[in-house]
Amino acid sequence: MEMKNFVKVVGLVSCFFVSGTVSAQQDILLSQEYFSRVNKNPASTGNSEDVDIFLHGKILWAGVENGPKNMVLNVTDYIEKIKSGLGVSVSYTNVGVGHHATNAKVIYNYQVDLNEHFILSMGLGAGINLISMDYLANSIEDETERHEVDYLNEKQSKISPDINVGFELNNPHWTFGVSMAHVLSGDTTVLKPKRHFYAYTSFSCPIGDNWALVPMLAYMHQKQANVADIGLLAFFQGSYWGGVSWRPDIQDQLQQSLLAFSVGFEIKKFRFGYSFDLGLGSDNMLPSNTHEVMLSYGISKKGNKNR
Repeated sequence: MEMKNFVKVVGLVSCFFVSGTVSAQQDILLSQEYFSRVNKNPASTGNSEDVDIFLHGKILWAGVENGPKNMVLNVTDYIEKIKSGLGVSVSYTNVGVGHHATNAKVIYNYQVDLNEHFILSMGLGAGINLISMDYLANSIEDETERHEVDYLNEKQSKISPDINVGFELNNPHWTFGVSMAHVLSGDTTVLKPKRHFYAYTSFSCPIGDNWALVPMLAYMHQKQANVADIGLLAFFQGSYWGGVSWRPDIQDQLQQSLLAFSVGFEIKKFRFGYSFDLGLGSDNMLPSNTHEVMLSYGISKKGNKNR
């Protein structure tokens, strides 16, 4: 039976906003994923001499009560002796009123030197999903209506195993990766994520001694969404960057899209990045005030050198 007079509606409608990529069944897309994406592709730990710690935070539609929020923590390391990358990825998403999703995985990948220029990485991530939905968190002006819909009368939660697999091919200037997230997912519900497919590539083009341009292309597919991400970053002396990316919803015939502006810097292995998302398209009804912050730090290790 139809319910009326919801004071807090975000929790019930946020699952359907594709261009914002907000749903317990759909992974959040981050504008700063160029720097760390092991939460999407376990093959992408890299081969740095440092233990890399990345923290991504995203607030969608700031100022909207109970608007979605997302946090991702990635910790990665590379061990030269066994040619393997190791890591941990933990993410938390507040989808809306009473709707929360937590994902935790351990990451492993093995790297193969194809020749002196190319490295192939094959990765596996394994962990759990914990998704909960508290329908009672939604307030109804007329409490007499609460009994009219049975599903509003209980809190639901589900813990399920989760696996990601992926491949990444690298040389000093070019990266190409593909991955499948939530491999074990079949039929999905509000308490279970959909299977996702990712593909991405980037190319670093040096310009003189101080500048480099990095064009990027990424694609995400799941049952109800086909989202592209077309971007360009400009780096100055390898320590300062700025860029823009366009994220159209292909499935919606480009009627919804996001334009993200990013800036950042790196000082003594500490990185800071900030992005602002602007909603575009005739079907876009969401406020253009989505903010994303990235913090990163590299912890040096003795006796482990870059390849």
